[in-house]
Amino acid sequence: MTEQTIGASAPRADSPAGALRTPSGAGAWQRASKQAIDAARGGVWPWLFQRITAVILIWGLGSHLIATHIYALGELSYGNIGHRLAAAYFVAVDISLLAAALYHALNGVRMVVLDYWFKSAASRRSLAIGLWVLGGAFFVYGMWALWPWITK
Repeated sequence: MTEQTIGASAPRADSPAGALRTPSGAGAWQRASKQAIDAARGGVWPWLFQRITAVILIWGLGSHLIATHIYALGELSYGNIGHRLAAAYFVAVDISLLAAALYHALNGVRMVVLDYWFKSAASRRSLAIGLWVLGGAFFVYGMWALWPWITK
């Protein structure tokens, strides 16, 4: 390897941290913004919240299943559910399950759609707004179903 090749492949002092460089033309380097790449793939915050909601879902479903199928032996009825939801803990578990499941599912749909369609920034933004509206509507519907136990 020549000195010129080694120098060209080494990181440059004037490149910002995390910047990606791609060769262009006769040895000149273009920098691609890491933010632009992350945004095109869905973003780092939705990725992080996808992982956080996965942990919440595992914890919440485990708590829900243990309370429903292990501690509540016997008939699964409206009265038994009402007795369980009289505790603020289980109302909080159900609300967190509702919110986490909605975000996790709709963000998963968003990521799949972004992988195959919606390449422009405006279409990605309209998809995100549409999914937030849909998620808000489902959350309101889920809260409406839990409302009789929340107001007790």
